[in-house]
Order: sequence, then C-alpha cells, then structure tokens
Amino acid sequence: MNHTVPSAQSSTDSPPSETVRCPICSAESAYFGTRRSYRFQRCSACLHLFVWPNPADTLTLYSNDYFSGAEQGFGYVDYDRDKQPMVYTFEQYLDILAELSPGGGSLLDIGAATGFFLDLARKRGWETFGIEPSDYAAGIARNKGLRVKTGILEEADFAPSSLDTVTLWDVIEHLPEPGSTIDLIHKILKPGGVAAINTPDSGSLLARSLGLKWHLVVPPEHLNLFNRNSLAALLERHGFEVLRVSAIGKRFTLQYVFQTLAHWSQLGVFESIASRLHSLSVGKAGVPINLFDNMMLCARKCQ
Repeated sequence: MNHTVPSAQSSTDSPPSETVRCPICSAESAYFGTRRSYRFQRCSACLHLFVWPNPADTLTLYSNDYFSGAEQGFGYVDYDRDKQPMVYTFEQYLDILAELSPGGGSLLDIGAATGFFLDLARKRGWETFGIEPSDYAAGIARNKGLRVKTGILEEADFAPSSLDTVTLWDVIEHLPEPGSTIDLIHKILKPGGVAAINTPDSGSLLARSLGLKWHLVVPPEHLNLFNRNSLAALLERHGFEVLRVSAIGKRFTLQYVFQTLAHWSQLGVFESIASRLHSLSVGKAGVPINLFDNMMLCARKCQ
C-alpha cells in the first residue's frame, strides 16, 4: 500500500472531467460532492464512496496529538480513557471471534493504537500481536507488555499463513488502498483464518439520508466509506468467504461525543462543552450509541 499519493485538488463544486474508477470494483464513478476541500466519488455499480484523489501521506495525521490532546480538531483527548466505555463492545467482538475460532490462537490487531483491545484479547487467552503507525501509541502499548510494532503492515515481517485471526477496528476507512492491505491479510492468515472488520456503513439509512453531512464523512481521516456490498465484494475478491455482517452499538465518553460533534459541525460551542467535560467526572461517563451506521464483518480465508 502506497501512503504517498497525489495530493487532493483544490475545492470546487464541478465534477472532474476524467473518468474515475472505483478502487473496489473498478467501475466508473460519479462526482458526489466536496467536503472540506476533498472531492468524493460514488461508484455507479457498488455505490462505494471514496475520496479522490487520495491526500498525500495520511500517516502524518496520527501524531501524538491524535491520541492525546486532539488539538487538531480530531482524534482523542485521552485515547485509553475515551476507549474505556468500549470494553463492552470489544468483549462482544471477542465473543464472536471465539465462536468463529473456537481454538483461539494468534491474533493480530492492525491499527492497534495503545493496545486497548489487545489487552482485553490477551486476558481472554489469545496470543496477541499488533501493528500501529504511531510510535507514540505503540510505545504505550509496549509499556503494557504487548507486542505492538511501530509501522504499517507492509513493513512488518509476519510469515505467510502464520496467524489465526486479524482484526481491523475502525481502520480500513482510513486506508488509501484497502485492497492492498486485504491482500496482505489473506497472505499472512492460515487457511481458514478469520478477518474481522468494523467500519462505517455508507449504505445505512442515516448515511444515505445525510449524504456529505453524515458525521462519519471526515476527510482526510476517512478516505473509503464502504457499504455492506462493497466491503463484502472487496473481501471476496481477495479470497475470503463472508461469514456474517452485523451492526453492533458502541459506547463513548460524554466528552468524546461532544468532541466529535465539534469536529463534525465546526461549532465552537461543542468544543467549549467538550473542553469543560474533560476535567469533570461526568465527562468520563459512557454513553451507549447505536445509529446502525457502523458494520462489523467477519470473513474466513478460503482453503
């Protein structure tokens, strides 16, 4: 996967004159609109929604501030604290993985961040590994005793057919070339191994109703917004059999909810509330949310 690609063109409301192919199925796409100076295209066949062209070197977004501070307007004020309410959801993920891989075994989490999920998986008996582009976040994970490498999957040295399970929790939408990553995942999974993905669902009722105003249309963080059909097609094209697709709700701190509202709406009042909540105990309270605009997909590597 190439993380250094042509930079996004300046914002205009006119569609590009050249033919733009869908990165998932290669069909022609149509201009969908512009959000914060980034063009979005919608595939005419699989309805995949994507930024075109890809912005340059998106890895630079995931600095220390992304995991601790969020002063750029996105990311987390305190990643581990913000993720604490997600324990219940991660345990649900692990229950599903236990059903699909009863013997457990080795698990690689791509985009492992500070190792929050991996720590839970380790306690459930998995042999855990992680890869994370932010050295800051990966360092926190290593301080927890977790085997998390700094870098991207293409730079890692996982042997072919060596892993039982690979997870991508809210990661694939950030990747400029998701097909390349799925191809590598197929290579390092054992025959019958499981890939598990959670990502926004651009085919959901909420996403279709709001269009570019959907709160998960946040370039340059989110570059590829899948729907159930386009994600399944991507997995199947790379040698996987889709086992299940579901919408599992999440939980967020109240402070994180207002931080997200501030980033989405660009209204200072939400930013002010988020800042106040950071120092208050109520800001740590977990809020269950299920807008049915996220999907979890599990697929098995074909024999």
